[in-house]
Amino acid sequence: MTMSQKKSGHFHLGVVKPSSRGEASHRLLMSMLPSQITASARFAPVKEGRMEEFEAAIPFYEQSAEELAKEGADLVHLEGTPPFLILGYEKERQTIADWQRRFGVPMFTSAMCQVNALRALGARRIVDAGYDPTTGPIAHRYFDDAGFDVLHVEKVDVEWTAKEDINDEQAFELLSDLLKRYPAAEGLCLQGSGKWRLSGLIERLESTFGVVVIHPVAARYWEMLDRFGLSGAREGLGKLLSTMPPMHR
Repeated sequence: MTMSQKKSGHFHLGVVKPSSRGEASHRLLMSMLPSQITASARFAPVKEGRMEEFEAAIPFYEQSAEELAKEGADLVHLEGTPPFLILGYEKERQTIADWQRRFGVPMFTSAMCQVNALRALGARRIVDAGYDPTTGPIAHRYFDDAGFDVLHVEKVDVEWTAKEDINDEQAFELLSDLLKRYPAAEGLCLQGSGKWRLSGLIERLESTFGVVVIHPVAARYWEMLDRFGLSGAREGLGKLLSTMPPMHR
């Protein structure tokens, strides 16, 4: 039985995030999801956003995934790209396949849903922007190994520990500069759901530059609904959410 065939019509989602700093993006996601989806969340002890913290977080993700599976999660989303970008494209998939086999629940990471979203929208030549410590050669290698033509990975000058969002005008200026430098880009992938706002900024960038923009919250929302077999298109937040294309399997 697939999740979309579940007789009750209700689904329980397990979420593992890298830090309690991600509570705001989790609340945003939950406010968007249909009422028949409930969720339980775990927060890894990443405090300062250092590479060493993300590298050390994988055992917490594994333990949390097992706990959530035992609690009855129908799907587990492992959020936060850095821990899995560090593993690399192939090892990430081997790790998730192993956890799915052992714990008996389907799972996906933030990096996986961004890859899936880019593929669903037909974007092959991409640029990437973020503020995580993996924004650079590590992210470049990951998306390159996933089969994309990575034109550039932009590390923006924003502290991981900063409390404030990147406001829309600042983000538009930063990302416009990036897209002007790489006009051949078909897609822009944003790393970090804590500071990039999911707002009309996405649609504005898409219409101005003729690209698709993948926001991390939008990507996880899209993949969750696709996996649960539910509808939920949303206007004004970019092409991914307005069209809700089927995920390639």
